[in-house]
Parts: sequence; structure tokens; C-alpha cells
Amino acid sequence: MKRLSVLVALLSTTLALPVQAGDEEPYPEYTGPEFVALYDYAVENVLPGLEYQDTLYSITGDEELDARIWEIAFSRGYVLRPLATGEMATARGVPMQPPVAEAWLGLEAEARAAGMVFVVSSAYRSPPAQRTQFLSKLEGTSDAAINAALNWWSIPGTSKHHGGYALDFRYADGTFGEFRHTPDYAWLAADNFAIPKKYGLVPSYPEGVDAQGPRPEPWEFVWVGTDLIRCGLPQDLDLAAAGPTAALIAEIERCPGGPRPVQVPDWLRG
Repeated sequence: MKRLSVLVALLSTTLALPVQAGDEEPYPEYTGPEFVALYDYAVENVLPGLEYQDTLYSITGDEELDARIWEIAFSRGYVLRPLATGEMATARGVPMQPPVAEAWLGLEAEARAAGMVFVVSSAYRSPPAQRTQFLSKLEGTSDAAINAALNWWSIPGTSKHHGGYALDFRYADGTFGEFRHTPDYAWLAADNFAIPKKYGLVPSYPEGVDAQGPRPEPWEFVWVGTDLIRCGLPQDLDLAAAGPTAALIAEIERCPGGPRPVQVPDWLRG
């Protein structure tokens, strides 16, 4: 029974299990690094329609300058991101992955009901489009100029937008930088981003994370799905168990991205 008690304690304190529709149990809370880990895990194991690439794209056309830009970008924590494959859906005219479009329309409806007016200004973005955007912000060739652009703008091949699972929010007539100080962002961020979580969305570049490429971007969110947010990352329980307990542990380890919510049997709930 002591072994069972330990398992129950672990389940109640370290793993948030999915719940049935209509259950109002709050989603787990995550730190900044944990939000980042959820997205990285989702890209590796859960999200469909992605293809990894190892291309260091031309940025300025000057090979020596491009090499320096890539060097500085990697030192800041930028990494190569996967590219979307297949057809994008659209929501309000913005291309994005199909589950992201469904999530955004649901979140938008709740936002409008609450009096929020933010919109999605960008979702899927190709490497050539990212190159154009970055060059429009690059003012010079010094390291200082390169870093200034990299503070907020990814170089082609390193943007989460390439996969189609990232959304940029802002007021229709406002700037990205202003979004942090709006009632809309406060509404999204309340209770550890409780409302976006309901739609499978989490902060993309949250506060409290070192060397993630750009500075924290309160306007960018990424879709990882509600199952993964409920489950959290796979837990290494390191238990030698047999019988029904072993089967439950196998279900826990399978949980992220799985086809069914994990069901905790009544005998384990007590």
C-alpha cells in the first residue's frame, strides 16, 4: 500500500491528467521555460504537417555578412525551425494550420464576448517572407545593428511561423510593442494564460527564459493542443510496478498527443 500511496501522490502533484468535456478543473500552471518545453515537445512528437530542414538561408546576399548574422543568431538561442507541409487553412484571411484556425476562431469568439478587440496579424510565414521582414528591420552591418534586428525579428529558417502553428496578436491599428500594455494582453495572461490554454495555445517567447532568440514577445502564441497542456510532458516515474498500476503508468507515458484522455480508475483516486 505504501507503493500505491507514493504513486497517488506523484499523480496528484506532478502530472495534470486530461479531463472529460465539461469538467471545469483548471489547466496546470507552467513557468516560462516549461511553456517553451511544451512547444518543443509538441514539434518533435505531436504536431502534424511539419518537416525538419537544415538550410542556412541567404539573408543579405553577402556570404561573409550572412555568416556573421547566423553566428550571432545562434549565440542568442535562435534555432532552425521545421517547415509546414501540405495545405494551410485560413481564418479571417490569415493562413495557418487547420487546428490553429479552429482554435483562433474559438478564442476570438470568447474575446469578442469579453469586449476584447485584438486580431491575428500573422500566422504562417514562409522563409522568403521572413527574409524580407528581417531585412526591413536591419539598419546596418555592425554587430550592434544585427543584434538590434534580432531582438524582435527572426532570420529565415528560425521562425516558429514557418510551421504555421504560431499566431501574432495585436490591435488592428496598433504595434506589437504596444500589445504588452493592453487590456487584451492582461485578459490573455490572467491566471497563467488560462483562457488561451482552453484553445491549446501557450506563450511562444515567454518571460523568464534565457537565450531563446528574440526578447520575450507577449504578442506571439503557439498552438500545442489541449491534450498536451493537460498532460504535461511525459513523466519518468521510475517505478517498478505490475498489474493495473503498470498499465496506468504506460498510459501516463503515452498521454501527450495520444488519441484518448487518460482515465484514472476509481481504485486509484482514493
